[in-house]
Amino acid sequence: MDIGKQIAKFRTEKHITQEKLGEAVGVTNRTVSKWEQGVSMPGIDLAPRIASALGVSLDQLFGIETEVKTKDLSQIVKKAVSEVFEDALNGAISDALEELLPQYISNCGSSDEYSLLILGRDKSTTCLFKGQGSVQGPFKLNNKDNQYGISIPAPKGDVYVGFYDSKEEASAALESVFKAYSQRFSKIELL
Repeated sequence: MDIGKQIAKFRTEKHITQEKLGEAVGVTNRTVSKWEQGVSMPGIDLAPRIASALGVSLDQLFGIETEVKTKDLSQIVKKAVSEVFEDALNGAISDALEELLPQYISNCGSSDEYSLLILGRDKSTTCLFKGQGSVQGPFKLNNKDNQYGISIPAPKGDVYVGFYDSKEEASAALESVFKAYSQRFSKIELL
């Protein structure tokens, strides 16, 4: 919508004369008339003064709809609340893992065993690493060919703790597990 028409609309609604508006803004009533007729437009620097004199926001003066529909507002609130809960839950999971890992590691096996608890990328897969592991593949996983996994022996069958797009990536990941293991413990057994 044209700003001149908006000025005329709000001026009429608020019962403000062209003279009064001109005085408030610092222009003549003829200038206000030219704006309303579309002959000329006010400079952008005058827009805040015009809006203030008319008692409207700049959005209203420029004809910008700022109403948020109830349904949209509901979605905005739902999204914000979900993000807060998700952040809190992720933090709680991380805190719990930090507290429980040392306990779990210290309580597994006899004192002469050296082990490391490995968590999968999505934290849903865990396994006890005792210095043994290998890269397996290629597999077809989630409709993707040539996927490689890190396999770690477990009593009920091998556990895969990560899948990678190349053998090199999987090897590098397994190497980082070996390094973490060797730095944390004094004994390494690679089979």
